[in-house]
Amino acid sequence: MIFSIDRLQYSTTQNRFLLYEFIKVNNIDYHINELRNNSDNFWGNLYSGISVVDIEKIDFINNLEKNISKYIIIYQQDINNRLIKLYYEPPTYNCHYEILSFNDLGTWFRNLNAIDGATHSKSLGSVREVNQDIYTNSIIKNLYNVETYSDDGGLEITKRLLNGNETRGFDVDLFQYIPSTNESIFYEFLKRENNYINNIQAHPMRYCWTGTTKDNKMKFMSLWRAKNYFGGKLYTINYSDDPNEKISICEVLQLDNNRGILAENKYCMSQNVFISWLKDMNVYTKTHNQYLSDFKCINYGNEFFNDWKNNKRNYGIEFNL
Repeated sequence: MIFSIDRLQYSTTQNRFLLYEFIKVNNIDYHINELRNNSDNFWGNLYSGISVVDIEKIDFINNLEKNISKYIIIYQQDINNRLIKLYYEPPTYNCHYEILSFNDLGTWFRNLNAIDGATHSKSLGSVREVNQDIYTNSIIKNLYNVETYSDDGGLEITKRLLNGNETRGFDVDLFQYIPSTNESIFYEFLKRENNYINNIQAHPMRYCWTGTTKDNKMKFMSLWRAKNYFGGKLYTINYSDDPNEKISICEVLQLDNNRGILAENKYCMSQNVFISWLKDMNVYTKTHNQYLSDFKCINYGNEFFNDWKNNKRNYGIEFNL
């Protein structure tokens, strides 16, 4: 199943990923009482008040065992003196809980955020004027046929918890674990802002690994590390506000932290076809991992990316631009 992940953070100190999920509920006291009374219905009652998407996500987190620390934060909007922190630590992954004030939770959160020292990551949410990612929310609505679905990916509460500190973590736009191939898929959506190129010509190398203040290479480096840690594929999807413009999908095959993307397979399709493909992916049961085998593929390798400065003018021309 396909869903977003609110926050991942890799800790070199702990040599593992930290995964955070934020769940907003309507009655925090009800769930606190169930935990304190050791109710067998805690999960069932929690699930009854959240979306099917969040249920799929929590089920995945509860069963995930990859040397990952897992934290589920349950909170009620505007209630700051009591929040639930569920946590699972390797190697046992037993579920424990704490009831914390927002201030205490923030102190814990910032300490974990800074566990490896200083960072040069950009401020969380600086690329969006609103907390909610409208495009990925619309995709999830389409995939699950849930018109009322709305999720800010924990961005609002995460920014409050950070209290102005720079973030070591990152969100995952869409994520999928496929049991039949035992692979995890990371989908990163890149909205094209440059009007001088189209979605097929757009590429992270145009604005990352440039040495400028707007360089966002850390996000791609983090996603690449996660892709290798979880085992699977990393897809970047270039899109725009124009629903009639074709999108491009790139499977990143090689990435160097100092040099950038060095190899990829590129695909192109209409947005309607892309949504249909995602719907098929959402219920994927085949045993092969050539998920885009039905589409035209162009491979760009080391020879192309080693001279990106000169070759970028020809990027995507094979798709008859």
